[in-house]
Amino acid sequence: MLKFLKYNPPRQSSDFDLTFGENCAYVSEQTGDSCVDADIDASFEAVRRILHTDVNGDIKIRWFNLAGTNGKKRGFLVWVDGLANSGMLNDFILRPLMSAECSKDALQQSDISFYVENIIHQGAIAYQTSIAELVGSINTGNAALFLDGCTNGVSFDIKTWEHRGIDSPVNEAVVQGPHEGFNEVLRCNTALIRKSVNSSDLVMETYFFGTQSKTPASLAYIEGTINPSLLSEIKKALSGIEAQYVLSAFDIEKMLEERSFLPMPQILATERPDKVSRALIEGRAALALNGSSQVLILPSNITDIIASPEDSYLRRPYSVFIKLIRILAVVLSLLTPGIYLAMTSFHTEAILTDMLISLAAARGGVPFSPLTEVIIMELAFELIKEAGVRIPGAIGSSLGIVGGLILGQSAVSAGIVSPIVIIIVSVCGIASFAIPSYSLSFSFRIMRFAYIFAGALWGIVGILSLLCIHLALILGTKSFGVPACVPFSPVTSRHPIMHAVLDTHHLAKPPSYLKATHERNEKA
Repeated sequence: MLKFLKYNPPRQSSDFDLTFGENCAYVSEQTGDSCVDADIDASFEAVRRILHTDVNGDIKIRWFNLAGTNGKKRGFLVWVDGLANSGMLNDFILRPLMSAECSKDALQQSDISFYVENIIHQGAIAYQTSIAELVGSINTGNAALFLDGCTNGVSFDIKTWEHRGIDSPVNEAVVQGPHEGFNEVLRCNTALIRKSVNSSDLVMETYFFGTQSKTPASLAYIEGTINPSLLSEIKKALSGIEAQYVLSAFDIEKMLEERSFLPMPQILATERPDKVSRALIEGRAALALNGSSQVLILPSNITDIIASPEDSYLRRPYSVFIKLIRILAVVLSLLTPGIYLAMTSFHTEAILTDMLISLAAARGGVPFSPLTEVIIMELAFELIKEAGVRIPGAIGSSLGIVGGLILGQSAVSAGIVSPIVIIIVSVCGIASFAIPSYSLSFSFRIMRFAYIFAGALWGIVGILSLLCIHLALILGTKSFGVPACVPFSPVTSRHPIMHAVLDTHHLAKPPSYLKATHERNEKA
């Protein structure tokens, strides 16, 4: 019990000293990018150095002999346990190689394609002379083959890692319409897109992002429909992405945004294949990244962000009604608290007398100003919303309902806030959930506080001034050369507002402002 009273001799100090000066950065051993050597031992040493096979437990190397009548030819296979399909590797690659009887001339071949074309029973292959490229394919689930005397290698696509199945979209669920959603596997997502579009002109161009991660991605577009200038602008932006690791589509989104400080999203992310298919038919492009269940639609504007996939699947009266409700939700979510503070603080003459008396009676005994009331309840609502998201399962929804009711009732009973503030904050919260885009809803949650302070400090004049600044920022924003507020500004149709609200059942076709290729050909 009294061991802490005993004498403990001082420990010998370490000579290691970690400092953070400008010239103290850790420099790793440069492995370089070597080519496949005819000497298989040299190639093996390069693979061992790059993949750190001495300490990596999931990197598997299998040596074998390619037998012949006048000798043997050595080779080895490299793959990652858990990413590559061991059954396919054993049955279609390793077994044919080890059981083949090769002639003397065959054993002297220096091109590995001879053995692949005559012995191996595997379809998806890629020849490489760079060891770094072969190693990069191993990290994505392929197996690499090296043979003695050959100056090139080959990678086999036998990936079979565990992944989530095709489920219903979580954040973009609809009552009517398809219920398929993207998952985290790139080729599964591209297959869903190709199945929906079903066009021979659909192009899936391969990209690799991250100098270290080499994350595969596919840029999808319909050749002959997308504007070549727009496609060139998108490819230019993608080629300018510089990062060591890219792990999510949202990493790409942040790098492609023209104005990162603007709260409104400038690129649309979706988890619905039907939404991506419609965008491709309209002359846009889509970027799918391996490991991400969200696909980026390039470019996008305000009408795309506010629209819901269900607009096209409901009857016209229903879809128009829901779209009007959604527009009302945008206005309520953004301006309601600010207008309440402006009316009660500066423009009381604009309120009906009976309502003004009711508001004054409801605020009787409340020690805080209207601005403090609104800020307290808005912050409390944001805390409840964030806690409900973080707590798993049904507990989160129960916490949101019970916590909101108890907190609101307790605050009113204690005289901290007035009942009208509870109503206003609740209306704003419900309206924010009616916005289909999570990013747009989040931007309104942030901008709502700016409008609250503008209304409390300067009244309606402050709200209108801030609204003009807000609109000016949005109007000046472009997404790959396409204005964010098109077709409203600049006006590209005769009645843009009526067209955006009422035209919900038009066939998927390129809008005029995208200047699609076949549309220009028809006009010509």
